[in-house]
Amino acid sequence: MGRECARCTGVLPDGKPTQENIMTEEASQQAPAAPAQLPPFYRNPVPIDANRHAKAGLRPRTDVNFARDTNAIVLTVSEFAVAARFYPIVFTSDSPAMPFAVVGLRDRENLFLDAEGRWEESTYIPAYVRRYPFIFSEVPGSTQLVLCVDEGAEHFESESAEPFFVNGKPSVVLERALKFSETFQADFAEARRFGEWLDSHGMLEEKVARTTSEDGQQFTLRGFRLIDPEKMRTLEDGQVLELHKKGWLPLIHFHMQSLQNLGALGRRLRATQPESAAAS
Repeated sequence: MGRECARCTGVLPDGKPTQENIMTEEASQQAPAAPAQLPPFYRNPVPIDANRHAKAGLRPRTDVNFARDTNAIVLTVSEFAVAARFYPIVFTSDSPAMPFAVVGLRDRENLFLDAEGRWEESTYIPAYVRRYPFIFSEVPGSTQLVLCVDEGAEHFESESAEPFFVNGKPSVVLERALKFSETFQADFAEARRFGEWLDSHGMLEEKVARTTSEDGQQFTLRGFRLIDPEKMRTLEDGQVLELHKKGWLPLIHFHMQSLQNLGALGRRLRATQPESAAAS
């Protein structure tokens, strides 16, 4: 646990903030926004400290309202199989390629949240959402990671019934958060390696997706890449064997299968008039 109280950088160990939104057609016509300094959802992450957070903890909540203003959420390799059942899985347009679950057709709109901010039942909630408000950050000048908590989270409280520390030692709540974050970080790093492999072998191509809602509205998404089926068919035997040994071959199949969910997003849209905010 971090002993310092300095503000976390908030970046993932690859040094880059995650992309928050897949661009809608309307947002793509506007000037690009400045790069975010923090990953999506995070406002004020600081290293967890036994003195600063001696009584701090999280208030129980059933909503994930913090995930409302995004239409794409980063995925890790261990999530492909279940995420492919509900969301289109795409890759970022920049390198290294990272996988994302598309959760909305309009900029800053998550179609899987109800009015109270509850994620739709019986659908998979990405680990990136479930990890919040915790996050790892790099220690400057070192490869060491420090666990941070977002003190700007609505459910963070300075005095909690379930504090992060008990008698100066990490509580069960904090130990679970640490373990979950470690697992997420390892899976995130593996997803990055997978994306780097796809980039290095020219497997990805820029795409534009169009879908229609039940009331006839047409939506266009851009700013992402998909695996080129033709490139898959022309892979050499050794490359296919490499994908198999690394455990990445099923990820490609899950990705391609997931694209059938794009039409399902259109059926989720209830609004009568399309609206779009500027992309982050």
